[in-house]
Amino acid sequence: MTGPSRPLKLIVLMSVLTHVGFGGSRVLSSLFALHLEASPLMIGVVVSLYALLPLFLAVRAGQMVDRLGMRMPLVFGAVMVLAGLLIPWFFPNVVAICVSASVLGVGFMAWQVAAQTMTGSLGGPESRARNFALLGMGFSLSGLLGPLIAGFSIDLIGYRATYLVLAAMPLIALVAVWWFPGWIPQRRAAAAHGGPKTSSLDLWRIPALKRTFFAGGVIATAWDLFNFFLPVYARSIGHSASAIGAIMATFASATFVVRLVAAKLATKHGEGPVLAWAIFTTGIAYALLPLFTGGLTLALIAFMLGLGCGCAQPLSMTLIYNLSPKGRAGEGTGIRVMINQLTHVTIPLAFGAMASVTGYIPVFLGCAAMLFGGGEFYRRSSKRDPVPPKSPGSPPGPPPGPPPSTTAG
Repeated sequence: MTGPSRPLKLIVLMSVLTHVGFGGSRVLSSLFALHLEASPLMIGVVVSLYALLPLFLAVRAGQMVDRLGMRMPLVFGAVMVLAGLLIPWFFPNVVAICVSASVLGVGFMAWQVAAQTMTGSLGGPESRARNFALLGMGFSLSGLLGPLIAGFSIDLIGYRATYLVLAAMPLIALVAVWWFPGWIPQRRAAAAHGGPKTSSLDLWRIPALKRTFFAGGVIATAWDLFNFFLPVYARSIGHSASAIGAIMATFASATFVVRLVAAKLATKHGEGPVLAWAIFTTGIAYALLPLFTGGLTLALIAFMLGLGCGCAQPLSMTLIYNLSPKGRAGEGTGIRVMINQLTHVTIPLAFGAMASVTGYIPVFLGCAAMLFGGGEFYRRSSKRDPVPPKSPGSPPGPPPGPPPSTTAG
């Protein structure tokens, strides 16, 4: 097997830089809003605003990537992430943080859809799992660096200046995709003009694809709540911003570690059982969170939570690319992102309102209950309707069943 290609290495590197800015902002925004005396409900609003516009735009973004290629969505994404990080520096108030969250959400959504589609398009089916694992490890690395940079920068130079530190990351990515675009494949889906119209509902008729969307949404909910409520919870029990950044980095390091073996686990046990294990592991970690307050113990629980969350993402990305009809992988990725954003909008608002009334312990226990229920549903549906096996060289496409009406590219 040959090593990663130059375009794959570059898209992973640029995604790391963009995600450092985006991921660091999620910790920074919640702590800055808390510093400005925002309530838990308002912090839940900030969380939801990261996802509100992407919820409505993700599928359209995937269709545009399929139609136009990857470069312009990548440029747009980098510009928006950069702009979102600069807004609170110019206007240090809660309203600006809310606007920033909306802009950052749209920007990273566009980057994510284009980067994932590009990753799947590089090489054949035999290298796709490896490619997505490499991209996933890149996101794990940036997930580790973002909170660390944000936490230590807050303690050293303050909240506003930290936004400038984070903004330097997407600026580098913007330079790479705008001024030096030769490494980006000029890929276009070959649309059959005049053929039957396609609908995103077609993709829902593929049972294994629909089930994978569901699993991704459940894990995304758990990941999002951890990113936003763990910093606030840890701050409420007396931990410093640096300690919080270290705990968040421990979570990210676990996602990196588990992605080294996720593909092998899936090959040995099957994607369905491994994804169910990941969801259950995450649920156990959430049930443990409110029982402990020490920094080391919280870091160990965060590591366990990272194992569960980190295992699911590259498997779901690979399955969605493989199961999407030819020429519609970007659209499939857009639906995955849309579902994730739906959970990001609704769950933080619900749990933010709950935290304002009852505190953070019911939030963690409620999330644990949701994960246990979702994991059991996914486990049973996987047994009832397993993903049909494919030969290593078989092309991507839907499994046997009701065929979607699609114009093959």
